[in-house]
Amino acid sequence: MSQIIREALNYLKERFGIPEDIFRDYALMYHGDIWITTTEAAKLSLKTWRRKGIRLVRVFKKGFKFTTTGMQMFAKYANKNIIELQNAEEALNFLRGQDIKVTETDAEEGQVIVKFGKDILGSGLYRHGKIKNQIPKGRRIS
Repeated sequence: MSQIIREALNYLKERFGIPEDIFRDYALMYHGDIWITTTEAAKLSLKTWRRKGIRLVRVFKKGFKFTTTGMQMFAKYANKNIIELQNAEEALNFLRGQDIKVTETDAEEGQVIVKFGKDILGSGLYRHGKIKNQIPKGRRIS
């Protein structure tokens, strides 16, 4: 496993409490970002495809960002830096791309998992009592 993949998994563990062993049965690859797929799919020889699987973690010069798709698949293993929205109106506003004010949370400032009930809605950037929406524009509802 490459150093950058180890660092990304450590980010998921430190930031969200997701144990590294959750990913042991998957193939993780670094191609600018961290991609995840099944071990079977990783073995396929596909000449026209550069990447296989889904983007799990975006890699930036100053750190990492857990992707919305990655969250929706693996946030069930997280135990910290999760903000649960209080009502359906907040959830709908978040899914529309709006930022949400938060009155009480034990989340640390920085990237958070945003959920409503049992549903993982996506990623937010929590600062100064507000969640800045980070759901990709193509996934927002109108």
